[in-house]
Amino acid sequence: MSLAHRLKEMRRFSREDVCFRCELAGPDFEPANGLIVNISPMGCMIRCTRDVELGTFVSFVLPVAGRIEARIVWSIGGRMGLEFAEEISAAAYLPMLPMLHRPSDEMGIY
Repeated sequence: MSLAHRLKEMRRFSREDVCFRCELAGPDFEPANGLIVNISPMGCMIRCTRDVELGTFVSFVLPVAGRIEARIVWSIGGRMGLEFAEEISAAAYLPMLPMLHRPSDEMGIY
């Protein structure tokens, strides 16, 4: 069984594929553009060209859910996995999902 498959089984929530630009910033992380490519109520994967240190705290804004605080838990090849400090409630998460999809012609590469 692959590592990716085992990690997927360990997640409490499945991830939804999305395409949403955001600006990441934090006390030890200067502002940088990111592209959220998948999300769940507890975390997300973001593409970002910035080198990051594991354990760094960042924040960014999502529609409906507002400001999200998160910790970088892994980073590889321009992608990083974030764990949210607090779970996004279903009342915010479900209406937010359609807003996180953008046509491919609006996507930028980070």
